[in-house]
Amino acid sequence: MGDFIEQAVSTVSGDALAAFIGIITTAAVGGLRWQLHKRLPAKRMWRFSDARSLTLAIATSGEIDTGLYPRPTTGLGQVRAVALLAPSLTRAYRELDLEQLRLSATVRGDEFENDLVVLGGPKNNHVAEHILAHIPGIPLRVDQNLLFWEGEQYTGVVRDKKVLRDYGYVVRAPNPFASERRVVVIAGAHTYGTIAAARWMVESGGAREVPADVAVLVEAMVLDGGHVTRPKVIHRVAL
Repeated sequence: MGDFIEQAVSTVSGDALAAFIGIITTAAVGGLRWQLHKRLPAKRMWRFSDARSLTLAIATSGEIDTGLYPRPTTGLGQVRAVALLAPSLTRAYRELDLEQLRLSATVRGDEFENDLVVLGGPKNNHVAEHILAHIPGIPLRVDQNLLFWEGEQYTGVVRDKKVLRDYGYVVRAPNPFASERRVVVIAGAHTYGTIAAARWMVESGGAREVPADVAVLVEAMVLDGGHVTRPKVIHRVAL
């Protein structure tokens, strides 16, 4: 009887150990898959080493007087771009603190030397203005709602006060004010161009064939309800 009980306990213990090992193995394989299919592509998209010094600078489109204090605002393009981009940032960098998201009007001079994600162009984002002016070899120039790529002009198509087509751009490069840091600028001719640029970043920015340092100009249609179609790359150049 004693031998039977001992054998039964041994069998149960062996089964429990096998089950435990199976759980650990499944978890390890799942973690590896997550790393390969989610985290690594997201890190390749952004190219920051970590997020501890990351500042997200969003265009300041205007200011509302509440009667008690002035309240800065941003645009639809920046809000929707953040919604598109935030999941990939949080996948890539677990230490990301979304309180580092700031309206551009509140970004201090010393923060220009951080890793930067900049949403919105020079018209409403002084951070973008300074960054784009100091990146060497960039073929893009921005003047209000006009984009110039090596002298060729691009701007959105507006009819009956509706944007029907817009252009956006992504610039990913070393920070010109701190070479050990990096910047990503995502903006457009109009607000929908910013959404188009953010969509390209999410869908294609992490592709292996896209250079780490790159400037991209994209075009997208704007449908009813402000839906921005899949962006088409017009120009792409390594920096």
